[in-house]
Amino acid sequence: MEPIILIGGGGHAGSVADSIIQSGRYEIAGFVDRESGRERGPFGIPLLGTDRDLEALFASGIRNAAVTVGYLGKGDLRERLYARLKWIGFRLPVIRDPSSVLAEGVCAGEGTYIGKRAVVNTNARVGRMCIINTGAIVEHDNQAGDFTHVAVGAVLCGAVRTGKGVLIGANAVVLQGVCIGDYAVAGAGVTVRRDLLPGETYYGAGNEM
Repeated sequence: MEPIILIGGGGHAGSVADSIIQSGRYEIAGFVDRESGRERGPFGIPLLGTDRDLEALFASGIRNAAVTVGYLGKGDLRERLYARLKWIGFRLPVIRDPSSVLAEGVCAGEGTYIGKRAVVNTNARVGRMCIINTGAIVEHDNQAGDFTHVAVGAVLCGAVRTGKGVLIGANAVVLQGVCIGDYAVAGAGVTVRRDLLPGETYYGAGNEM
């Protein structure tokens, strides 16, 4: 198995690490974090250093990396880490949990994570560095832009379009044919019935768009 390093050692790293272990395709060499305050990450994965050590780790022969910093409040950080890893030369493979369901011919961009029991249906396209989290559904003919996060239990109905850096909160539902602009946020539990403008944010338990 080829070695891979995790970039970030928090809760999302544990989810991604478990999917990597279950898939059996890569061997996790360790993780790096912005601060080296702990020696072990999830599943006892060893700390290899901080972000400053990425070039040295690449020079040591490790060619694969997975950004395991979650989205919430850190979308810009994920983008910056992606740019730096690509500049160094790392490959960012798609990480897919074995329990996920992908229709034949589904296209997912580099660095994307597809979590446990997530479903990506026919003719859907998922961009680079997306998170399709536990139990999320991306229905037929969707187009999810780069760095989009579809959180736990969220549903994108058919032919939804999301721009870059979109967050669809846990258990949110985006109805058929809706377009979500770049960096817009649909809060947890909402139903989105109309297009959202770039940068628009909507939160409100029990409310509908």
